[in-house]
Amino acid sequence: MAEPFSRQAIAKAFFGLDISDAEPSSSRVGSQRSMKSSKTGAPIKTKQKSLLLDLPIEIRLEIYEVLLVSRFDRRDNPSWSVGNTNQKLILLDFIQARQYRTMEPAVLQTCKQIYREAVPILYSRNVFRFNSTNLILRLMAQIGPTNTKLIRSLDIYVPPNADKDSWLNLLHILPEATTGLKSVVVSWWGEGIARPWEQSLGKDIAFAQALARLSKVGVEKLKIKGYYAKPWPAYFRDKFGASVVEEEDGRLCSSRDDDDDWIRKGTDFLNPWEEEPSDAGFP
Repeated sequence: MAEPFSRQAIAKAFFGLDISDAEPSSSRVGSQRSMKSSKTGAPIKTKQKSLLLDLPIEIRLEIYEVLLVSRFDRRDNPSWSVGNTNQKLILLDFIQARQYRTMEPAVLQTCKQIYREAVPILYSRNVFRFNSTNLILRLMAQIGPTNTKLIRSLDIYVPPNADKDSWLNLLHILPEATTGLKSVVVSWWGEGIARPWEQSLGKDIAFAQALARLSKVGVEKLKIKGYYAKPWPAYFRDKFGASVVEEEDGRLCSSRDDDDDWIRKGTDFLNPWEEEPSDAGFP
């Protein structure tokens, strides 16, 4: 009689992972112990069972979660946290020195079985933040296409005066490369910048249309923050669904600033529904 709650079912229900091929194999890795040959009496080495692989799969997945999901004390720097949680963004532009390390990815080098079980947690549970197209493209090249498809969450900051062509090219690549993507945060404004709405891509129709392409890969949560043309929120709701756009205006303002039409002056005609883009001009 089959178990009513198999290890595979538990892993799928609580972690969203398919571990059908990740059950313990007959081989184990670990420290070695000495035995003597019956013929020569010389010591021979045999492999000792791994205690980790002897644990139930649901326990192993919890251990991988502790080791591979970036967490810290958000009081150290709230801007590095994922929302109001103690999970820390993976900052691709930040040198991961030992004193700042919040994960232990060395567990992936233990053996092939542990790698297969644990690597989806590394890429699907963490949120990767970048402010340069080169950073995310380099990560994708380093981890390969299979692992890139495991990425579920991106936090993107488009700096002022960014090179539009490079960002349009990236937004053309992402739907094909990150097919598992579910959550995207995009911001494109900076504090202390004079007239930031004029220095960002927040009024560029081509950028809005390229961002909307992410709806093709099933992104369930899109959050936009910054200065942008008036029709943008409605456009994204049309493309992604009404419940996706969480924040229609992320700009800083005083409590008495009830009307932001002054910031949108001259943007009413920037309608991203017009002239939907083709793939012409992209490689």
